[in-house]
Amino acid sequence: MVKRGDLEYQAYSAIKNAIVTGVYPPGAQIVEDLVAKKLNMSRSPVRIAIKRLQAEGFLERRENKRIYVVFANEKRTLDALYIREALEGMSARLAAKNRAPADIQQLQEMLTRMETMIHTDRIYDVYLIGVEMHKQIFYMSKNDQLAHIGINALEQEAVFSYRSLRQSPERVLRAHHEHTLIATHVIEGNADSAEDAARQHVHRVIERYLELKITTPQQALISP
Repeated sequence: MVKRGDLEYQAYSAIKNAIVTGVYPPGAQIVEDLVAKKLNMSRSPVRIAIKRLQAEGFLERRENKRIYVVFANEKRTLDALYIREALEGMSARLAAKNRAPADIQQLQEMLTRMETMIHTDRIYDVYLIGVEMHKQIFYMSKNDQLAHIGINALEQEAVFSYRSLRQSPERVLRAHHEHTLIATHVIEGNADSAEDAARQHVHRVIERYLELKITTPQQALISP
């Protein structure tokens, strides 16, 4: 029997993935009953998942009390990226200092999975492993407040990060290299190098965003 908490997480993951990949584009209405039927589950876990995605900024309740996928927000995305640049550097430094054998093993397994996926067209899987790696490094910092704030900032610009990878095969390879570099420094305990690599990684995402901002309409900038 699937536990209630598992169903809630399944609903959350399914709806969020649909938003990130464009199944539910910006402005799309999210109808609780229809989503529940599509996921073959009751409305209760879907309702909780929707509330969580509202809190994270993926969904919004408008004056008509209906739920919609939020439109692109340039300022929020840039703010989240600048916050990430600082916090990811800090978390990588602390992770390199506080890493445990189990943490190292998890990072190594992620690197192996990413290496396998990088040679396929499964860009979304590459993206998911990258997000998983960032979260793991936050957890490895052993600073719960840092992890909470940092992961929230990471989630805020998830749509742009995926879109950036999907539109640029070169970006996929570069992101893979950058993730490998960060993880390697953390595993080896090189705090200075881990912090520098993490900051540079996010800074390149910022540069990519600003580059696209010049040539792309705002709404399309974050939409998959």
